[in-house]
Amino acid sequence: MFSAERFRSLLAERGISQSELARRVGISQTAVNKLATGGAYGTKHIHLIARALRTSPSFLLGETDDPSPDAPIIEPERPVQFVTMQVALPSEDALAAMFRAMLRILPENATEDERAQILARRLPAALSQLRDLAP
Repeated sequence: MFSAERFRSLLAERGISQSELARRVGISQTAVNKLATGGAYGTKHIHLIARALRTSPSFLLGETDDPSPDAPIIEPERPVQFVTMQVALPSEDALAAMFRAMLRILPENATEDERAQILARRLPAALSQLRDLAP
């Protein structure tokens, strides 16, 4: 989300008025004021604004704490979520049949990693087609 506080700080540090920035970017001074006061959550002109303020869109959006124009984006850590649910598994024979069918469709020349990726991608569909789900 656009950071009005960072925006105002950069305007002051760079000595650029809202009117001057509006002129450089080609937007109204009212639009710049809305960004500076938090009355707007973003703008399609973020790249032009960042260039005029000699920073990066990532800094203005709070994706990095480095105001330099070429600052790398630091991905936020996503917390792991644990979910507990009951699952009714099919019989061992039904699972074995499903796995045999899945193994038959694997390309012979695929690497182990490629085969694992194919199996992982197809497992949900294969499980959903099993009919023997009685516990």
